[in-house]
Amino acid sequence: MSETAERIERGAGTAVWRQIALAMEQAIRRGDYKPGIQLPTEKQLADRFGVNRHTVRQAMNRLAETGLVSIEQGRGMFVAEGSLDYRIGARTRFTENLVTKQKKPLRELISADQIPAPADIARALGIPTGAPLWQIETRNHADDRAVSMSSHFFSADRFPDMPELFRRANSITGALKLAGVADYHRRTTKIAARLIAANDARLLDLPRTRPVLISETVNVDERGRPVEYVRARFAADHVTLSIEHLE
Repeated sequence: MSETAERIERGAGTAVWRQIALAMEQAIRRGDYKPGIQLPTEKQLADRFGVNRHTVRQAMNRLAETGLVSIEQGRGMFVAEGSLDYRIGARTRFTENLVTKQKKPLRELISADQIPAPADIARALGIPTGAPLWQIETRNHADDRAVSMSSHFFSADRFPDMPELFRRANSITGALKLAGVADYHRRTTKIAARLIAANDARLLDLPRTRPVLISETVNVDERGRPVEYVRARFAADHVTLSIEHLE
């Protein structure tokens, strides 16, 4: 152990990596490291505690599992920022929601494909099973942080140009307006929690052990006709969903 290393009690009945995790947790909670700040590297922490990098990695992975630390591949380790309070109401709009929280919104198009409608989505949209369906995948950012993934489904018969309209408007609301839907609101919303899927974990830069909140929504136009089915996945440690009365 180097002369500058912090004291680690070896053989004290508590694993060394747990002692390091506790020391870093205490440092974060007392404000030594502020939310969003980059933490020392594995090598720096290994030198500080007089251990090898594997032991440090084990400790920091534990803090990442608890949501206290964010580990971003290629960038380093950061203190997790506060949770975004995301409001779900009858007329929730992604951009408006973030602007009211003084966050910069960005919705990034990942893919747009035409698929046959699965039975559950077809039922929600009031179309036959197997009918052509647009599936538009987006990654959604608050400031520079990716906070959710969304799958947007539209009837390709009713909205044949939806991917192009989305590219032009750069928003779902704008695309629907271009398609002749002046306004829409939520008819139903279901929320569940699950472990993150592999592709979502990669796109949101989260470990596979991290849970996500899944919101499944049916949006309808002013005449009550379904226009969109949405399956959104929110990073549970980045976002808190606030449910308002939907009526």
